[in-house]
Amino acid sequence: MIMGSRKPELTEPIPFRFFKNRRKDVIAVTLQTYTPDGGDAINVVDVRLFAINRHGANVPTPKGVSMSVNRLRDLHEAVGKALRKAEELGLLNGEDAE
Repeated sequence: MIMGSRKPELTEPIPFRFFKNRRKDVIAVTLQTYTPDGGDAINVVDVRLFAINRHGANVPTPKGVSMSVNRLRDLHEAVGKALRKAEELGLLNGEDAE
C-alpha cells in the first residue's frame, strides 16, 4: 500500500474467496484500486462470481458488483441482517451450500 498525504492506493488487488457450490464456482470479494482513464484513483470492493470455463479454468463472469470501498460497512451490515433473518427463519441447516 502506498501512503502519503492523499488517500492510500493498493498496489495490487487483495482477494478473499470461497466456493459457491460443489462445481467449484467461486465468489471473490476483492479490495482494489481502480483508476479510470485520466481520473483519480478510487478504492473499490468487488464481489464477483468466478466460474469454470470449458478449459477448466476459473474465470470471472459479468455477474457481480463493484462499489466504493466506503460502502463496505453498508454491505457488511446488509449481509449481517440477511444472516440473522435466515437464522431466525431456520433457513440455514449447517450443510454445504449446493
